[in-house]
Amino acid sequence: MRVLAVELRQMFQKNPKGILAVLVLDILEIAFLSSNPLVIGLCIDSFFEQDYLWLCVLIILQVAFILVRVTNKVLDTRVYEKIIEDKSNTYYEKALRTNTSNSKITSRLDLVIQVSSFFDGCLVQLIDIAVGTLFSLGYLFCMTEWPLFLTVLLTSILVLVCTQRFRRQIIRNNKQFQDMDEEKADVISSRKKVRYRMFAKRNRNLQVLHSDLEAKSYLIIDVMQAGLLIFAIMYLFYVGSYSSGQVFSIVTYVIMLNENICAFNEIIIEIAGLIDSVIRLNPETDG
Repeated sequence: MRVLAVELRQMFQKNPKGILAVLVLDILEIAFLSSNPLVIGLCIDSFFEQDYLWLCVLIILQVAFILVRVTNKVLDTRVYEKIIEDKSNTYYEKALRTNTSNSKITSRLDLVIQVSSFFDGCLVQLIDIAVGTLFSLGYLFCMTEWPLFLTVLLTSILVLVCTQRFRRQIIRNNKQFQDMDEEKADVISSRKKVRYRMFAKRNRNLQVLHSDLEAKSYLIIDVMQAGLLIFAIMYLFYVGSYSSGQVFSIVTYVIMLNENICAFNEIIIEIAGLIDSVIRLNPETDG
C-alpha cells in the first residue's frame, strides 16, 4: 500500500490544482445524484398537498448536475491525459535503460495507464461509495425504525465478510492474469505451436476458475441483498407508517446501499491490482 501511496503522491504533484478541481466537480456530481432519492420523495409527498416547492428544487438540482457533469467531462481529460503521457514516456525510457523485454514493456505501458487513471477512476469510485453510503445510512437512520435500520446495517457487513475469501482468490487470479499478459508477446513471437497451445490452455483454465469465483461471490451478494430488499418493502408496508414519498426514498436508498456494497467489493480488488501494477512498474522488479 505504501508503494502505491508514493506513486500517487508523485502523480498528484504533477498538476495538483487541476486534479483538485476535477475532484471537486466529481464530489458535486456524486452529491447531486445521492440527494436525488430524498428530493424526489419530498416531491411525491408535496404533490399530494398541491405544493410544488420541491419540484422547483429538483429542477434546479438537475440543471446544476448537468452543468457540473459537462464541465467535468471537458476538464478531466485535459488534466489526466497529460499525466498519463508523462508517466508513459518516463517508464518507457527507464525500461530501455534496464533492457526490459518488449513483451513486458508492452504490457506494463498498459499498467501505466491504469495507475495514472487512479484519480479519475478508482478514487472517484471510492468517493461515490463513501458519499452514497453516508447518504443512504444517514437517511435510513433518521427516517426508519431500529429493526429495519439494524437489518440493513448487519446485512451490508455480512456481505463483505462472507465474500472475503472469494475476494482474496480473485486478487491472486488477477496477478496470474497479469503474469500471462506480460508473457503473451514472447509466446507469440516464439512461433511455437505447442507453446502457444499450452499458454492458451492455461489462460482458459484460469478464466474458468475466475468466472466460478465471481459466480459464487455474486450468488452470496445477490441472495442476501434480494432478501434485504424484500424484507424492507414488506416492513414498510406492513409494520411501519410511512408516506408514499418516504417509501420511495427508503427503498431507493436500500438499493443504493446494496449497489455501493457491491462496488466496494470490486474497488478492493481494483486497489490490490493497482498495488501490483506499481510494484511491476518499479525498475527494481524488471527482469
